Amino acid sequence: MPPRPLDALKGSKLPPLSFWSDELELPLESIINDPDLSARLREWRKKLTGRQVAALCQALSVRASGSVRSKRSSLDLPIAKLVPYFLVDRFGKFKSKIAVVDFAKGVVGRVVMDLCRIGDEDNGEYDKTALLFVIYSRKRSDLPLVLHLDKVHKTGFARMELKTTARQPRKKLATVLEASAIRGLLREFDKKKRDGRKSEFRSVVTRGDHHMLFVRRAERPDYIVRSSGLIHGFRPELIILDFFAGAKRVDISSISVSVPLELANTVASAHFGKQCEYDNANEITYAAQIMKLLKALRKANTDDLSLVEIVVENSPLDGAPKIKITDPESKSIGPAIRRFEDAVGAIVSKVERIESFKVLYRKKRVSLILDAQDSPGEFVLRYSDHRLNALERRDFEDHMRATHGIEILSTEKRFKDHG
Repeated sequence: MPPRPLDALKGSKLPPLSFWSDELELPLESIINDPDLSARLREWRKKLTGRQVAALCQALSVRASGSVRSKRSSLDLPIAKLVPYFLVDRFGKFKSKIAVVDFAKGVVGRVVMDLCRIGDEDNGEYDKTALLFVIYSRKRSDLPLVLHLDKVHKTGFARMELKTTARQPRKKLATVLEASAIRGLLREFDKKKRDGRKSEFRSVVTRGDHHMLFVRRAERPDYIVRSSGLIHGFRPELIILDFFAGAKRVDISSISVSVPLELANTVASAHFGKQCEYDNANEITYAAQIMKLLKALRKANTDDLSLVEIVVENSPLDGAPKIKITDPESKSIGPAIRRFEDAVGAIVSKVERIESFKVLYRKKRVSLILDAQDSPGEFVLRYSDHRLNALERRDFEDHMRATHGIEILSTEKRFKDHG
């Protein structure tokens, strides 16, 4: 009887099963119960690219030369050596390439990065799976960080700021965010919530003055279907608290609305040594600024942006219905708006009539929504940041600030539960 992956993973030098199923969130049971594992491994090995084969040979200290086929044949190894990399490949299936490449550049040397490069140096393309092989072989505990950064690139963040000013404490924020200190704060937080759910510290990633805290917590009741029946529990969520500007600001990514904000308040209170609360940030944009932006966007080609959709309330049509002009192929709708206005009447003459519009930025459609404030002519311009990865968000915000003089914020918001 051929060995099962479960037996292979019990080797003393391999990570425990919890590493794969809990930290990497892999559906390990379906893999370890596969009776055709040996055949699947052979098929998997055949499909590895030349870069993946080279990275795997280096990771496993296998001396191999010649053609890719020759190197691949050198990987006819015991199951215990191959299963972990088979699982690493499975782990990377739906992970963002930008998250893997961005992380690898910070920990892997240039020679190894070049080993995983696709094409010439200018295109910046890399073999994601080959990089994951390198990351795992170098330091397997880095893979959970890749998982967490993948979430950063795929989710939107609510921009928050402290309600009141607070002096910068002598103790550094990094001290408050140490694993032991955060675990203590989370235990106290869960006791006060009294909802039977546990907040699990996952990691802290520091980049410049940004300190990203990752916490996994049960979000709402849910269940899964098994052959033996239903298994009840909770749906998990990964809460990301990105503290910066000395914790005077925090960006929050989560499914739930109130709990992550309460967690952020708890960390800030511990850091500043007094009760602190965050509130949704507001960056005022005036009607004249928005009109100037739209006037520029109506041109067929404007710097890095093009207008591809607009939604207007109280149109000049009979009955003043809401109208939407859009191009599904993401071509500029500037000419279409001009023709509509020549035939029917102005639709972009008053900012108050505009509900939202979309621009094409780096081949992605990004929504911009006008959030009207209490004072006439004042708005907060919010954008669908989840459509862009973290690097693109930063560039988009910088572009809007530098080119159009507008500070934009995410459409995401978080609120305190008053129930």
